[in-house]
Amino acid sequence: MKRYPLVVVLLAGLVSACQALAPAPEPEEAARIVAAADWDRVEDVKIELRDAGFTPRELKLKVGQPYRLTLVNLGVNNHYFNAPEFFARIAARKAQVPRYAEMKAPRFGNFEIFAAGGTIELWFIPLEEGRYRAHCHLGNHADMGVEGHLVVE
Repeated sequence: MKRYPLVVVLLAGLVSACQALAPAPEPEEAARIVAAADWDRVEDVKIELRDAGFTPRELKLKVGQPYRLTLVNLGVNNHYFNAPEFFARIAARKAQVPRYAEMKAPRFGNFEIFAAGGTIELWFIPLEEGRYRAHCHLGNHADMGVEGHLVVE
């Protein structure tokens, strides 16, 4: 009898984990979502990468809302914005370095933002609710606080 509640808890955890690992949308589906979006309604959000952390530490987003996320590095070190679970749950329109380059791809893995003002914009639509970790994977940067969360509701 004492094991039954433990089994229920373990099964609930497995179901939750399986939901969190739902497959990413196919590139064709993501492209359809991007094409159908009203980009006149784009909401601007920003994350500043610093040598001691991200500001804000938590960014709240809404499923289905088009966004332009500006990532700007205000530190003296280069930093990565690494958020693979988040990137797998968005429909990406493009990433661009303002006035210099624009990249269109169905998926992005991570971005390296160069020190002292390096900037990149990601245009996207969140597709799935969740809490996603973003961090810099260089050296011990994440241990030093160069990380945060994207919360999609």
